[in-house]
Amino acid sequence: MAAEALATMTVAIASYQRRGPLERLLRGLAAQLAGDPALRQGLDVAVVLDGSTDGSQAMVEALDLGVPTRVLWQANQGLAAARNAGLDAATGELIWFLDDDLVPAAGLLAAHRRAAAPRDRDVVVGPCLPAAGHRIHPLVRRFWEERHAELSATRRIERFDRFSAANTSGPVSTFRDLGGFDPAFVGYGAEDYELAVRLLRSGAVVRYEPDAVAWHIPPHGAVAMATRQRDEAANQIRLVQRHPETFDDVFPPIPPNVVLEAIARRGLHRRPRLLDACASALLPLVALEARVSGGRRWRVLGVASAAAYVSHLVRHDPDGRVTARVLGLA
Repeated sequence: MAAEALATMTVAIASYQRRGPLERLLRGLAAQLAGDPALRQGLDVAVVLDGSTDGSQAMVEALDLGVPTRVLWQANQGLAAARNAGLDAATGELIWFLDDDLVPAAGLLAAHRRAAAPRDRDVVVGPCLPAAGHRIHPLVRRFWEERHAELSATRRIERFDRFSAANTSGPVSTFRDLGGFDPAFVGYGAEDYELAVRLLRSGAVVRYEPDAVAWHIPPHGAVAMATRQRDEAANQIRLVQRHPETFDDVFPPIPPNVVLEAIARRGLHRRPRLLDACASALLPLVALEARVSGGRRWRVLGVASAAAYVSHLVRHDPDGRVTARVLGLA
């Protein structure tokens, strides 16, 4: 596609207390812009700092990306609200949402600029693949690689639970017509699933672009992986409350794993405070296990994660239906 035909685009990056990863992402984009100056035409960048106090603002303002760059600071409200701020500030016909823990693979910027078009309602999702050499559980790496192979074969996303907004572009009007992200989803998980339910219901086509690769280097370690289960439990329940038709996909009717089965058998789900305290007490062991095993053994992480998850599942599940499904009690 000729450079003159490229639609205008705003790159919207939401960030919170991640100065280092954010700088790495921006420098990666700057390198791609320098390598293909035609991509600069009609491009601008909006960085939304969601309460960051770590020097991110000064860092962004000091960088020269070769395109207009704005820094928007707001009190911490969560990822959904920060993405909405980027959407509100978008001046392009297209918007490209990028998470701050990504590293651009070769051709990422060009792939999004040349794949999306404002003339239709298509949304383009690029893969966020585990970076080579980054320590991650082998099962997690295999999961994302298999998901990439599945979506690469069809090049379409037709299920809400296959969608991610971390590396996604599309017409600004499409996202604004939907009302953006639901800001009630605070903390980790499900805010992009909730958007995907409405996006697919609206009739928009969600395309998967295998060449628009961003490498994922999550800043959190084993301890954060365990503690974020609290947010995920609350947001998953919030999702099925908003969209009851998603219940079986979010909480599939499958037998619980051995840890969840043990929690149910001992009736620990009736003591959420105790479960939460146990999860917190196990965190030092989680960190030790991950360090000693080089990230290959995560047994304590599984126990701590399950305890944290169930403790908050119970708190946000007034009729007990979700808890019964997850623990195999119904």
